Amino acid sequence: MQTSFDKRMERRTRLLGLLRSEEHWTSTDLREQLGISQRTLMRELSDLRDAGYPIDSDRGRGGGIRLNGRWGIERLNLSHQEVVELILALAVMENLQSPLLTGNLKAIRQKLFQAFPQEQRSKVNELRKRILIGDKASKNVASFYKTPDAPLSETIASAFLQQQCLEIDYLSEAYKRTTRVIEPHYILLNWPAWYIIAWDHLRTTTRTFRIDRIKRTSPREESFALRPKTQFQDIFADYFEAI
Repeated sequence: MQTSFDKRMERRTRLLGLLRSEEHWTSTDLREQLGISQRTLMRELSDLRDAGYPIDSDRGRGGGIRLNGRWGIERLNLSHQEVVELILALAVMENLQSPLLTGNLKAIRQKLFQAFPQEQRSKVNELRKRILIGDKASKNVASFYKTPDAPLSETIASAFLQQQCLEIDYLSEAYKRTTRVIEPHYILLNWPAWYIIAWDHLRTTTRTFRIDRIKRTSPREESFALRPKTQFQDIFADYFEAI
């Protein structure tokens, strides 16, 4: 059963969420959203100010109540890549299904994503759709998979984020080495193995490349537009989920 303290904390969390979601609110709109009186609203706003939240109120017609500046998790001023890496790290931990301290990871990941400003959230959301999490790799793949060197991984990540074509030397399962130009559209994790799902200019079709088999990378000057997802659906098994 929810206590009065729990209800108040939930109401305060909702109030902060509302203030973050719009540039300004009227007290009437906030009261209606929260189902509280003017007196209760003023008390909650006062308590938030005392807690250090920079809440301003404008008097007169057209005025409003607003939360000043980039307050909360967004004050970290993370780049889009840092945001994606943080959300991805939580998604990976969730996928590993550890029995300890991971029960709330999905909720934390969703709340973290919602905490960022709308403009950044839209861009990050598009990137999230391009990062897929699947099942754990088979024992055979996991036993032979080797983590690539950091410089190579960073080049791949940069090309993926910037939608930049990438030249790679790839070693096939039959140990045949080929040079290809690819468009890295999606990243897929079957823990611990990482894959790039790409448009392959050499084969003029979609291909999947295991990252540890990529032996050389060289960014190309040309960028690429995202191709329709339908072109990759044969590769996307239903059990792959975006982060």
